[in-house]
Formats: sequence, C-alpha cells, structure tokens
Amino acid sequence: MACSNVFDAFAIATENLADEVYRNASYRSVWLNAIPRGTFETGVGTVKTTFAIENSEPTSDAETWSQITNTQVVGGSDGGAGGSCASDFNDVEVGYTSRTYNPEEFALRGPILCKDDLIYDHNVDTFLRAYIEEMTKRAQRSWEKRYEELYMKFASKLSVGNGATLVDTENTITSIDFGSSGGKSTSTLTQQLLDQVAVELIDRGATNPDSNGWISYGEDGPVFPLLIGLEASQQIALNNADLRNDFRHAESGKGGASELMSRMGATRSIKNFRHVPNLRPPRFTWTEVGNKYTRVPTYLMSAATKGKKAVLNPAYITAPYEAAIVMNPNVFTSEIVPPVNAAGGVSWNPTSYMGEWKWVTGGSKIQASNADCEDPLDKLGRHYAEFKHAPRPEFPNYGVTLIFKRACGTSGSVSITDVTACSS
Repeated sequence: MACSNVFDAFAIATENLADEVYRNASYRSVWLNAIPRGTFETGVGTVKTTFAIENSEPTSDAETWSQITNTQVVGGSDGGAGGSCASDFNDVEVGYTSRTYNPEEFALRGPILCKDDLIYDHNVDTFLRAYIEEMTKRAQRSWEKRYEELYMKFASKLSVGNGATLVDTENTITSIDFGSSGGKSTSTLTQQLLDQVAVELIDRGATNPDSNGWISYGEDGPVFPLLIGLEASQQIALNNADLRNDFRHAESGKGGASELMSRMGATRSIKNFRHVPNLRPPRFTWTEVGNKYTRVPTYLMSAATKGKKAVLNPAYITAPYEAAIVMNPNVFTSEIVPPVNAAGGVSWNPTSYMGEWKWVTGGSKIQASNADCEDPLDKLGRHYAEFKHAPRPEFPNYGVTLIFKRACGTSGSVSITDVTACSS
C-alpha cells in the first residue's frame, strides 16, 4: 500500500531560487514567565486536592469587652473560678477551601519528511532550520495560550459596565453566566473602574510582592501588572481629561506630559497598575442565549505557496469585546507531569511532557491511519511533542479578568480617540 504524501512545503530546485529564507516576526507572550511551575506527584491517581486556609476576622467592629471591677476580683465562695478568673470566651471560626484538580494533556505533530526527497529539495538546511524554529515557537504558543485560558478560568471576572460586580468562579470563561452580574459589557475600560479593582485587590490581600517582581509594594502603595491591549492602554491614557491634566502636572521623571506622547505598545504605570502590552489580547463576542462570551480565535491557517500560513482572523479584528488581565503568580501553579521512563525492570526511550519535539522515523509508526505504509529503511520521519501538566489553583481571587467593550456603538469598529464609557 502506498504511503500518504509527504510534506511538500519545501521548494524543489527546478528554477533559479533565492538562497535567503525570510522569517515573519511574531509577538512574545509573558505567560511562561508569569506562571510558576512545579512537579506533579506520581503514583497518587489523577485527582488531587489543594487546600487554602481562609482568613478569620471579627464579625463585629465593636466587640463587647467586659469591665473588670473590684467586686469581680474576689474569687468564688467555694474556691472555684470566679470574679476575674471567670472569663466569657468567644469562639474563633477558622476554615479552609478545598479545590480538586486533574492533569491534562495535549499533543502536536509536525509534517512528514522523506529522506530521499531532501536530495532534490532546494536549500534544505536553511528551510529545515526555519521550519524547526517555527515548530518550536508553535509548541511554545500552545503553553502560552493554555496558561492564558486557565488563568481566565480561575481568576475572578468582571463584565465592565451596567452595574456589574466581580464574579468569583472557576468555570471556564466561555460558559460564564454574567446575567446576574450586569450581563454583557456596556463600557470601555476606564481608569475609574481600575481604581475600584485596585481597592478590591488590596482588600483581598493580593498585595504580597513576589520574587520575580510581578507584584510590587513600596511607599507609593501596591502596583499590579495589567496585561492589556495596545489600544485599550492608549484609551486609558488619552481619553480622560482629568487624567491627562494629572499627567501634565506630574513631577518631572514620574510621567508628566511625556506619558501622553508614549508610543503604542509602551510600558506605562498609571496609579496602581503597570500596563504590560499584549499584542494579541483575548477577544470575544456575546451570545444572548445563555448570556455568555465566546472567544474569537486570533489566527486562521490559510494557503501559502506551499503548505499553510497563519493569518489574522478577520473576526478577531472586528470582535466587539476584549479582555484585560490583572496578573498575579499566586493564582495557579502548573505542575509538570514527570514521565516514567523505567519501572519494574523494563524501560522505554526517554520522553518529555514539556512540549519538546522528538524525531520519529518509520512509515508504519508515523501514519496511524495507514499502518501498511511500507518503509523498511525508515526513510520517513516526523516530529512529535507531548504536553502534560496539572494546573493547581491556589488563590484564584488574587487575579481578575476584565471583559470590556472595545468601542462605543454596535458596529464593532474601533477608534482610540474620543472613547469614554459607553452610554448604551
């Protein structure tokens, strides 16, 4: 039986081809540095439980204290405890929240390569290096996007505007019911709203500085990282007359008028938030049936001269809602599942579940749908990568996902000028 067609994204040297292979630049994400990693404990099953000790506070700000008088100092007539020795004790209530979590997996595979075809393909070394780099970036993107989605799953959520309040839930963001908390967003993201979020985070105790500098707490108060799109960041800096005036009168070296002239994508700190530019922020549409947001894919794969190429999704460009994320490394930890390469006197080839590419040869091994593919000399090869980790929630309400309207109106068009809180 004939084997499936091998990958044809190489240029065959049938004409005078340029030796230079140009590379398209792609954005870099902060998620791999923001989420702490650990190791998943093996031999304990697939369901694990994490416990968070909750805070204990008095339920009354004016607790009743008993006065000690001269008559109370004298002990009881029977020699027992009495007077000042007989205290009325109030119970202290403590508790914990338990959350279960499971490991999860994902896998990728690259195109099939034929050894003999490389004899005739053009500029093979350059093409192969470029493809391997792209595949490495693709595997990295899988981690980044998964961490982003999990963070939005665990963190508190706020649909900006319409009297909405923070929703504390660990359900996936694509099925969050915002109907009881204001419904769909009716406002763009404003500094006034961010001020309220900062107060809430401070009240929750999400202010502990971390060793990597994501959360800082100095004499000027706590500063939280806000992963935000370029347009939304620029809106906050430019579209508030009072805030612009504050910038102009700020002390030299701490912002000032120069903040208003910052380039798109510049990192800026405004009050309690340090804006971390996000070139491809999550975007959503709203579904009235079920009152939920649905995430819009950022990219589509389109036909190239040979093979496929990633292009920006037109629906992503016009999506009416966007998310800004208040980041905190204490929200969850990614526990990487360690592979078992040897047990009970038997062993396997070393594997990794970190998304590292492994080269596998042999037609019958790399074409599961065509087990009869005859390749006795292992001339066909393919890259494979496996991902396995367990997301362990820790303090989900230390992070916040803010879903807001990108622009006023209903057309979906976006302008970074003259945009304020929407009236409808």
